[in-house]
Amino acid sequence: MIVLITLTGARAGQFSLCSAFMKRQSYAGKVLWIIVDDAIPATTDQVKENFRDGWEIQKVYPRPQWMQGQNTQGRNLSAGLKFLTERYDLKQVECVFIIEDDDYYRPTYLERMMANLGKYHAIGETRTIYYNVVHRRYIVNMNTVHASLFQTAFTPELIPLMIGCHKHRFIDAEFWRLATNKFLFRENDLAIGMKGMPGRAGIGAGHGRLMQMTADDKLNHLRKLIGDDAQYYERYYRYHSQPRYDILNKKKR
Repeated sequence: MIVLITLTGARAGQFSLCSAFMKRQSYAGKVLWIIVDDAIPATTDQVKENFRDGWEIQKVYPRPQWMQGQNTQGRNLSAGLKFLTERYDLKQVECVFIIEDDDYYRPTYLERMMANLGKYHAIGETRTIYYNVVHRRYIVNMNTVHASLFQTAFTPELIPLMIGCHKHRFIDAEFWRLATNKFLFRENDLAIGMKGMPGRAGIGAGHGRLMQMTADDKLNHLRKLIGDDAQYYERYYRYHSQPRYDILNKKKR
């Protein structure tokens, strides 16, 4: 069995896409999906117990509820992992995945990640792509010694380490700094960090317009990356009539 942990709340649009991406995963093994929703009203009701054959759905509702301006990522991650350790036999768990609700996952994501697991305790894909759907800009990050949290998976041996990292602002960087027996790889951009979607704001880089990102006004690059799935993000574009500067290419647009 593999375990997916998704932290969400007050992000109905993002979670709707996330559930669609999970529903079409090609991985054929048994899956436990733990969904941690800390907002009121809950926005995860769309995923029912009969979500998929072979998938078990469990929901955790940490309290106190999330309030505007709070960062509850670490608390909620620990809540999901503690639910797993208290309710399930970890000997039956092959791998734990962090599936973030606002990111893009290819249909082969879980399958290919498991193909790379081998005897490692932590795996992740490097050189993460961020794509801001509001401003239609993207960047390929140079992270080579750690994977972003949404591209990270680990065996039960590292659950205590992940829980121990929950108070760090950048949980992923601290986890990968301390993890041993790890494998970082680059395959085919199995997942992409989608930024700027409406609803509860993300805490990482790329959600605003401060990063040095390359313009993609017509979605040509996004279509190159994910094909027809680019249609899911067309509606989020916010056109800017004032001149802008492409910082990477040093020219006025």
